[in-house]
Amino acid sequence: MEDLSLACRINARGMPANASLGVDIGGTKILCVLMDTKKSVIAELKFKTQANKGCERLLAELTASLKELRKKAASHKLEVVGVGIGCAGQVDPEKLLIRTSPNILCLEGCQIGKAIERALGLKSVLGNDVQMGLSGEHKAGAAKGCAHVLGVFFGTGVGGATIINNRLYKGASDMAGQVGAVLAQPVGGAEAAQSHGIIDRIAAKSAIAAEAAQMAAKNWAPYLSKHGGTDLSDLGWGVLAKAIQQGDERIKEMISARMYVVGIALSNIVNFLNPEMLVLGGGLLEEMPKLVMRELERGLRTHLVPEVGEVLQIKKAKLGGQAVAIGAALMALDQLA
Repeated sequence: MEDLSLACRINARGMPANASLGVDIGGTKILCVLMDTKKSVIAELKFKTQANKGCERLLAELTASLKELRKKAASHKLEVVGVGIGCAGQVDPEKLLIRTSPNILCLEGCQIGKAIERALGLKSVLGNDVQMGLSGEHKAGAAKGCAHVLGVFFGTGVGGATIINNRLYKGASDMAGQVGAVLAQPVGGAEAAQSHGIIDRIAAKSAIAAEAAQMAAKNWAPYLSKHGGTDLSDLGWGVLAKAIQQGDERIKEMISARMYVVGIALSNIVNFLNPEMLVLGGGLLEEMPKLVMRELERGLRTHLVPEVGEVLQIKKAKLGGQAVAIGAALMALDQLA
């Protein structure tokens, strides 16, 4: 019914647009998708984020990919209504501006939405990547049909977002959902928030990779010591998952312990919000779903109010690596059609 009502609304306005483009701008890759009103991904293009080559080069690659997908839309007799963009960091949806993006510094201060509009002649919408990802899961993924949802995504950093009464809650500064900043281990007083006390410093890729590298250097993780390399950027989630599969128990124990602590920290948010679903996603979940979900849930449920725990479902994100791009494309359909 939702898809049909959208199609009817477009037709009633005399607008032929029946597709949108979605963009996920991440620290390591940029994914672009073409999506129709039936919530089907028709095509996608992906390329590496080369922030060191500057903003103009990145925008040139992005607009070229979007133009290619627009040609693909035409070949499917689809008319694109606009572009949805999800980017890591703090964004200004009104000005279509990326304010801060710690992992893509060349984009800070860039009016990316305006640049895409000029290049393609299409309207755009802009949002935080995690908020877009949870929106996608709510409309077309694991959280479809749920009115109250908390999403937590483990990638370069740890991000969160919330759906309340079927609406994405952005907060007064469009920054709601800063799960990574939640204090988990208040060791060291007020300085802990700037050091090791927050979730981001426990479960972000760099934090886990740094400890894994130390274990490899001490030969506590023989497989990783031999195959992991010395560069932290090489120790991605896939490499760590492989190390566990090959018998590096200390790596498994370290990640298990960290996920348990994250679960305890998240219990504060879950008790406060009382959601019916917690959606877990990101690269870490894609590579180690059973380990992460088991240990996180063990820490979480130990500290939940009984009535909160009774109604809470915990699910892995269904849309995987496409969640942000799909959420952005669907938001473009909702707001620009």
